Amino acid sequence: MEFKTVGRDRLARELLKSGPITASDLADCLGISAVAVRKHLDDMETKSLVESHEIAPFGPAKPKGRGRPARVYSLTSQGRDFFENQYQALAQDAVSFMASTYGNKVVKEFAMSRANEMLKKYGTKINQKQSVQEKVEVLSNSLSKDGFAATTEKGSGPTNTIQLCQHNCPIAHVAEKHPEFCDAELEAFNELLGVNVTRISTIANGGNICTSLVSTLSKNAVSSAQQHKEKK
Repeated sequence: MEFKTVGRDRLARELLKSGPITASDLADCLGISAVAVRKHLDDMETKSLVESHEIAPFGPAKPKGRGRPARVYSLTSQGRDFFENQYQALAQDAVSFMASTYGNKVVKEFAMSRANEMLKKYGTKINQKQSVQEKVEVLSNSLSKDGFAATTEKGSGPTNTIQLCQHNCPIAHVAEKHPEFCDAELEAFNELLGVNVTRISTIANGGNICTSLVSTLSKNAVSSAQQHKEKK
């Protein structure tokens, strides 16, 4: 299959979805030769739409094999803007039409349906883990595979929180006008992790990244502490 048949947009979409990925893995996903993929990756790299790394800049690290490691490719911020704007314009028009025709209630229902799909997709793997730290790592890796470029960082000191960052949001332009999508996603995080998750910044609201603070304390522990404080 020639690359023209696949299209540069599809290659970009796969990069968004899969995060940092080797040319050979990308070729397997698209069903074309690795030589053809490398040719077009090189062209996109000269236009600053794609960048390559010896080590993935985000997402789960792959085990090192023998010999020189294969380079991994990801879209640059310029590349994300270039390609995402095309997809998001259509999505934004569709959601705006939905809101004007059927009302915001339907938009909220649609946002919740997407969140429910996230629960189904991520829930099984996350539920296999015991600690909150492990669950957040699984959630972060799953989000990265879906194009959110997520990372985690354990909070220092007695904060009992883990910072979950999403460096990319495939629906940022839609969520900017319809915050129901951010609210539904946060609700899904709370349910998936079983602890309190607080959103402190979003790309849709003007932030550079979406940042959430994940409590490592159970909801019961937090509720008991609050009740004890109120009694005093």
